[in-house]
Amino acid sequence: MFFQKLIKVLIVVCSLAFLLVAGVFSYGYLKRVPEIYGIFHPVDPKGELTDELQHTNRKKPNDNYPLAVETSKTGADSMMVLERFYNSCGHVLIEEHPMESRYTGKTQEELAAIFPEWKVKRFSAEKVVFLIEIDSYCPDHYIIKQEEGLLVIFRPDKDTGLLLVAEATNIPYDQLSPEMQERLAEGIVVDSIEGVEQLIEDWGS
Repeated sequence: MFFQKLIKVLIVVCSLAFLLVAGVFSYGYLKRVPEIYGIFHPVDPKGELTDELQHTNRKKPNDNYPLAVETSKTGADSMMVLERFYNSCGHVLIEEHPMESRYTGKTQEELAAIFPEWKVKRFSAEKVVFLIEIDSYCPDHYIIKQEEGLLVIFRPDKDTGLLLVAEATNIPYDQLSPEMQERLAEGIVVDSIEGVEQLIEDWGS
């Protein structure tokens, strides 16, 4: 009975000693952890941050600088598209061809300044689309009017819409009916050369 009590006392004493030793080591380890991982910053005797800490708090010179945005310019393989809209007939004539070398490397603003009469409809490094409105008919139409007493066939210029002489006939204007003369005063618009030939044949007979 005595030995059993003695054994229990020894077990209790050993357990307390073990816990005491473990507590001492744990305290020492926890005290060093903040210093190892930088939780506590070193401070000089004046209470100011050391150079090491001040260095880590400084921002890099370019941290807040915005990234430079490159302006889009036409390249060596760019395409130029010209869209001509004719108000009188509502037709659109589209031409597409490679960008001339003198226009490569240009921005949208630079091209707009070079072609002030055109509107830059779409712009990219690969393709630039220009648009212009012309107050006339497209070149697919023919306009018959009288000039110096004879019937003359005109065709609109694709760039300006100005009427250019396509053919002068020998049909006298005064031989036509008053109704037809009135129509010719404003110009008779025909959609094809075949339609023009048919009218000239009817008037000449």
